[in-house]
Amino acid sequence: MNVSMIFRYISLMMTGLMAGSSFAFVLGMGPAMERLTVGSYIELHQSMETVFVAWTPFFYLALTLIITTNLFLLRKEWRSLEFVLVAFALLCILDELVMTWTGNLPLNRVINSWQMMTPPADWIEVRSQWVRFMYIRCALLISGFGLLLASSFVMKRSQDSHSSVFVAV
Repeated sequence: MNVSMIFRYISLMMTGLMAGSSFAFVLGMGPAMERLTVGSYIELHQSMETVFVAWTPFFYLALTLIITTNLFLLRKEWRSLEFVLVAFALLCILDELVMTWTGNLPLNRVINSWQMMTPPADWIEVRSQWVRFMYIRCALLISGFGLLLASSFVMKRSQDSHSSVFVAV
């Protein structure tokens, strides 16, 4: 097992965790949040925020470094399908980070400033924007996961063909 393969599987596992969590949000939390009353929504959102802010930056940093390192290890094969798939997976992850940074985080600051007794008049629109950003981020994470998964199959198939050449000789 080479180092590139180890990095690929770690990044696949981390992206899968993020994509799975995001997909669970899309299936369950998102639709449920859209039906909450203003007080319940504010309370849920503000309590949910503190949990994710604690570990998310480190997780994203580690994932970005691992995928970038994997691309660095594959740099000699930059024309291969494997390299392209990993590069596009990294782009999906980085795009998801941009969506978080420019979409959800500013909205989180707005929502965290709300008072339960005096919500703003446009709270439904803000909630809809926040949930929409979550859906887009989910699509990006699932795409990144799919690309990393595909690159693992391409890598496995190319290693199998190299092994059979050595056995035949």
